[in-house]
Amino acid sequence: MQMTHERNGAQSCGLTQTNKGGNSRMRKRVTSIKGEHVAFTGKAWKLRKDLCKEIERQGGRASGRSLSSKSTILVRGSWQENEAGQKERRAAEMIRHGSGISVVAAEEFQKLLEQGRPAKVMDRVAGEPVEWLRGATPQEFRSAAKISGELDFLHTALGRVEQAFLRRRLFGDADEACCALCGRNLPVALMIAAHIKPRSECSRAERLDAENIVFGVCLLGCDALYERGLISVKNGRIVTASHGSKALRQLLQPYQRRKCPGWTLSKTPYFDWHYERRFAGH
Repeated sequence: MQMTHERNGAQSCGLTQTNKGGNSRMRKRVTSIKGEHVAFTGKAWKLRKDLCKEIERQGGRASGRSLSSKSTILVRGSWQENEAGQKERRAAEMIRHGSGISVVAAEEFQKLLEQGRPAKVMDRVAGEPVEWLRGATPQEFRSAAKISGELDFLHTALGRVEQAFLRRRLFGDADEACCALCGRNLPVALMIAAHIKPRSECSRAERLDAENIVFGVCLLGCDALYERGLISVKNGRIVTASHGSKALRQLLQPYQRRKCPGWTLSKTPYFDWHYERRFAGH
């Protein structure tokens, strides 16, 4: 076994594609080494030089250290506690800009390399669902928006497509975004494109109103507080419920009367619906 370490300052790779609306299609499995350009991160099950030789014997190309715009596979091994997945974060950046690179766990890649069995591609890269990184096309969004009721955006394909499209509209290629409720600047991986009016209550036309139906809130409590009606927005200002336990009131106090940066005049009907129908502070 070889312990490999990420070097300080990951090798740079040119981003030759730009993701315009999430047009790149991501594969689910890798079925052959032939024609692939493979890079590694972390600790694999054997020496990288031996892995590189076998990859090239099977018709692929391998780079033990560098990740470039030509890379089609990043094999993700394990890291020690003090190591960081710099190459995986770089791969996430590449996907965000239109690359079709696949991140494959070392144990899956071992099956492909040694047994010829398909290797499953990871559906999350650097903590984010691949669909969120690559974005979604308007056509994919419209297909998802036709479905009535709630969509579990974390666990269903259509839900992830819709969330990917809406996230792209809200956050673009930003690494951080401001939560419209608490005001903190946070990594976009901790943000959600939240429906201002609950999706289950939206008409088809409202679900398709991508410019106005959502706002960006964090997953560190704000999404749950809004969804449960403990926070709402009226005339551009955040209002909070005044009942509940002392701990809850203390939690809500910093939100009271804050300006909501996600509020716009065109979004007012959706915020008003939430205030009138869901706000638990009347």
